Amino acid sequence: MIDRRCFEALDKTLKDILNEPTQSFGGKSVLLGGDFRQTLPVKPKASKRDIIESSIVESSVWSHFKVCKLSKNMRLLQPNLSTKEKEEIAAFSSWLLQIGDGRVGVDDEDDPTDTKWVEILEKYLIPDHEDALKDLVRFIYDEDIFHNPTATMFCDKAIVYPKNETADEINNLILCNLPGKPIIYLSFDSIIPHTNDRGDTKVLYPSEYLNLLNFSGFPTHRLQLKVGIPIMLLRNMNQMEGLCNGTRMIITQLLPRLIQAEVITGVQIGHKVYIPRITLNHTDKELPFVFKRKQFPVRVCYAMTINKSQGQSLNKIGIYLPHPIFSHGQLYVALSRATSAAGLKILIKRQEDQPSNCTKNIVFSNFLAKLESAQAVDMELLLH
Repeated sequence: MIDRRCFEALDKTLKDILNEPTQSFGGKSVLLGGDFRQTLPVKPKASKRDIIESSIVESSVWSHFKVCKLSKNMRLLQPNLSTKEKEEIAAFSSWLLQIGDGRVGVDDEDDPTDTKWVEILEKYLIPDHEDALKDLVRFIYDEDIFHNPTATMFCDKAIVYPKNETADEINNLILCNLPGKPIIYLSFDSIIPHTNDRGDTKVLYPSEYLNLLNFSGFPTHRLQLKVGIPIMLLRNMNQMEGLCNGTRMIITQLLPRLIQAEVITGVQIGHKVYIPRITLNHTDKELPFVFKRKQFPVRVCYAMTINKSQGQSLNKIGIYLPHPIFSHGQLYVALSRATSAAGLKILIKRQEDQPSNCTKNIVFSNFLAKLESAQAVDMELLLH
């Protein structure tokens, strides 16, 4: 997901530091891990061409990498598996790869090159009705996890969705049914006007308006929390303590100026940490000011975006699709978080002119084909 210019900057820096101008990365070995079926670099309002051009594959340093592929399904090597279980695991894995490669589904009339409508098997679906979202929540989180939450209960469960705007719908539904009175933390919002505004900006944008603003990766103005609920960190704070962007935790104590929490993901599982309020800045060329919000850099995470879930393996995952996915690899990322078919459920809100069991899958097939072709040529050169 990293922009190619980051790798190019690292390449130039290592060449300068190690005084090895002709050696890639100064002669140091660099290992990259990833899967191009998953989401590519995120660029707001970018075209397909812009996104692909930001990929490491389009960089001058890519030709110096050797591509290694995983070829064994390790889940099939688990002991004591029956023949039926092995067949189910193999079938599920094969289906996931077909989704990732865009080899299943019916072409979308508006974008037949990259978009297909995929039929989801009935065994993975939660029927869409008035209380369907509650059914999805109950599949992932049972009553015991709400009343006696522990790190081990939350670390392998989550609900994922495409857009941030869906988060409040799910989290508020769950919070309302939890015991105990919530504690509400309000942010302090301010702006730094751009130059030559003659002071008009602060008059035009009062604090009441600023409180309504929400941006990706930002906590909300009104943060409603309870002891025992899971939260996600939205900023890198202390990597040595495991406090990185995306780290999930359970709240153990709520104080006026601090949140005490227990880490439930990464290498620091079970470790207690303290989260302070910090000032977060948002710069947008379309805004006439720099936006500042002082708030705890967390959000409730019974549910998370598909992009945030990337890299995690979950025994139970619910995929909520009130709207279709909107970028390359998102559906594959969501489905492949599941460690088994039994732990996967999908709730699809019916789209106009589409069956209730169909959802959109976007795959840049030409990009993947070009990648496969380049790798095939490399392998031939190695053989010769």
